[in-house]
Amino acid sequence: MTINPNTDEVKQQAQAVMHKFTSNLLEENMEQWISLFDDNAVFEFPYAPKHFAQMLQGKAAIYEYIKEFPNILRIQHFSSPIIHTTTDPDLFVAEFACEAQAVSTGKPYNQTYISVIKLKNGKIIHYKDYWNPLVALEALES
Repeated sequence: MTINPNTDEVKQQAQAVMHKFTSNLLEENMEQWISLFDDNAVFEFPYAPKHFAQMLQGKAAIYEYIKEFPNILRIQHFSSPIIHTTTDPDLFVAEFACEAQAVSTGKPYNQTYISVIKLKNGKIIHYKDYWNPLVALEALES
């Protein structure tokens, strides 16, 4: 069994990344949000519905996808993430939730996420976003 001697340090880095991630979404600051990502980052949505993005490759593609986010969902609150570290100091899992409202319908979007995040030199290089697509479809359908 391998024990990572820097577990506290790893957890602090993960918490800092998640704080910036959620704060920038709350503030609708997409330019600062995208700065968390490496140029070659991959963002995956394994449970995305058929006509939604399944995978975004590269920082530019991720930004194109996220830049209009404030016009789709208005986030009011994120829960404090629960961070799970792994034997890889650059890989962590974050569990968190958000309370939001769909801009076009006014319907609530209250989502729970489990995200698997890989860092390199402090930047996100792979983000795998597990969420319930039914919550999104219900909020966005008029």
